[in-house]
Amino acid sequence: MCKSRSSSDALPSQRAPSSSAKRRLAAAAAASSSSPSTSYSGGPSGEGTGTASAQHRATSSSSASSASSSRASLAAARASLPDPPILYPFQELAAATNSFLAKRVGNSSSAYWRCSLRGRDAALFQLQLRPDATGALDAAALARIGRYHHTSLARLLGACPAGAHVYLAYELPPGAATLAACLRGTRNPSFTALHTWVSRVQVAADVAQGLEYVHHHADAVHGRVSPSAVFVSDPGLRARLTHFGASKFAAAADTRETGDSPYAAPDSSEPSREADVYAFGVLLLELLSGEEPTRYRFDRGTKEFLRVSILETAAAAVAGGAVRNWVDRRLGDSFPVAAAERLVEVGLRCAAAEDRPEMTWVAGKVSKVYLESRAWEQKLRVPTEFSVSVAPR
Repeated sequence: MCKSRSSSDALPSQRAPSSSAKRRLAAAAAASSSSPSTSYSGGPSGEGTGTASAQHRATSSSSASSASSSRASLAAARASLPDPPILYPFQELAAATNSFLAKRVGNSSSAYWRCSLRGRDAALFQLQLRPDATGALDAAALARIGRYHHTSLARLLGACPAGAHVYLAYELPPGAATLAACLRGTRNPSFTALHTWVSRVQVAADVAQGLEYVHHHADAVHGRVSPSAVFVSDPGLRARLTHFGASKFAAAADTRETGDSPYAAPDSSEPSREADVYAFGVLLLELLSGEEPTRYRFDRGTKEFLRVSILETAAAAVAGGAVRNWVDRRLGDSFPVAAAERLVEVGLRCAAAEDRPEMTWVAGKVSKVYLESRAWEQKLRVPTEFSVSVAPR
């Protein structure tokens, strides 16, 4: 049978506690029994450092704060995600466009209906389905395309199959118009909304950054870069790149399929990053010159119309040192010539037959010229806070 150890069983070196020590131990035991959650921790100097209940409250508060922070982070992450694409019923699109009989805006290759969809202004494009398509739109593929839309790109509102066509609707900010309409108005070709140098470079920088996002952040290909796929909005004349991903399920609305489009790379029949860079180079030169990528000039010697490419005229201007005369005259010779020469060289390099740069390099070059152009504009700005006196002193 086991029995408790008596005082005689203690080690010889241990002493029995004194009466005062017994009283202190009894008080500590009583305190422990009255507060089971309380403990005592002696520090280096022998003083107490806290209680378990306080530690529990601190731990609970920290856990609650961490959970609240996690919920806030999750909510912020969800808010930053793009809205999923909306599949509109064909009847809703027909009602918004008067059964597609309403007058369209723009020319034949980039015409669109300006309408209202669910209380929001939108531009509705009609694209022809690929020849090998069955007529059914892959909703999963459209959802993947919608995932990649960023705030710098126009938000994809939806698409709906109808026979041999697919319809894309893009949300429009107030006063938005296609880049083609901003450069060359149908009513007055001599008027342009982009009448300043900085506004042209701003549009170029926005489109370049949008393509850089498509290539290196969304890991995708645009496939339809042209002025009809770029919307310019007021105020600020900021550009938005649309038609992102449309090449995956729809053929081109212009003559790209036949190879006659000036934005189609001659060495590429399928959408690719290199083809996107080529198209951006042509668009950049179009922005600088204000001219169409291809036009016809009457030759008095041969009595025939000759096809003139913007790439040829830009290369000749660089070789002859005549970039100042080549840039759009509607800018009124109010632009930094050195910056214009660098942008022309960037456009020609993008449209080169080989060794085209990546959009990261292109976006960096264009953004640098934009910052320099803003600084140039600030220097030329006329000061307004001054007074003039003609009276004698």
